[in-house]
Amino acid sequence: MEISKYELRIETEEKNYSEVSNILGVQPKNYKYGWSYTIILEEEKQYYNIIEKFLDILDGKYEKLFNLKIERKFITIWLIYGYHNQCNMEFSPETMERLGKNGITLCISCFEAGE
Repeated sequence: MEISKYELRIETEEKNYSEVSNILGVQPKNYKYGWSYTIILEEEKQYYNIIEKFLDILDGKYEKLFNLKIERKFITIWLIYGYHNQCNMEFSPETMERLGKNGITLCISCFEAGE
């Protein structure tokens, strides 16, 4: 079974973690990479555009984050994908354009998952 894990990561000081959670309205499960909110999807589930969901979470909140000294260059969206045999991905032009306009970096990490 292939699993995709998406993470919204924000580089910030530990003292800001609760304030970031309050601003974004979501609570991370851990702080392994700074402030990090994770969504895990199994391949069999219906398509769900997590990147757009993360951008919606951030929308209208950049100024409040900037007040915590969090610039957009400190915000990344990660796709961590375990695959068997082959790894294919596609992203809509609208999603890519929205990422670019907001100055958000998309990071992709693929690994061959065991049987």
